[in-house]
Amino acid sequence: MNFIDRFMKKWEDFCKKTQPTVDKIRTIWKTVSDKVIFAWNYVMKFKKLFLAAPVAVMALILGLMNLFKLPALVGLGLQGNGEFSFEIIREVAVIGPLAITAVCLLLMFASKRTLTPWMVSVLSLLLPLVILFTNTFPA
Repeated sequence: MNFIDRFMKKWEDFCKKTQPTVDKIRTIWKTVSDKVIFAWNYVMKFKKLFLAAPVAVMALILGLMNLFKLPALVGLGLQGNGEFSFEIIREVAVIGPLAITAVCLLLMFASKRTLTPWMVSVLSLLLPLVILFTNTFPA
């Protein structure tokens, strides 16, 4: 017997010994992959909800944070000399960015393309942070 015949004999023995384990792995893999595909189909079906939920929660958290941390009169339009162009009350400074984010999310739900309006709504989450930053550390 040459080398190749001996190798093939050992390989066949190895395959016969491992066949039950391989069959179990195949059934587990098929079950898991079917469930993952089933779940992924639902994620894709409700993609807009899965994208909008964290943005809405973060917008509410930032709004509550601004409600407690902003002064009673909030300045907007910081000028070079350190004064603000105009001032508004705290509640308007909190509800304004919330309303902008809500409109962005509503436009996302109305749009055929999802990611572009969603990215705009994510960027609108910067508004409360900018308002808080400019009113906490004025020039």
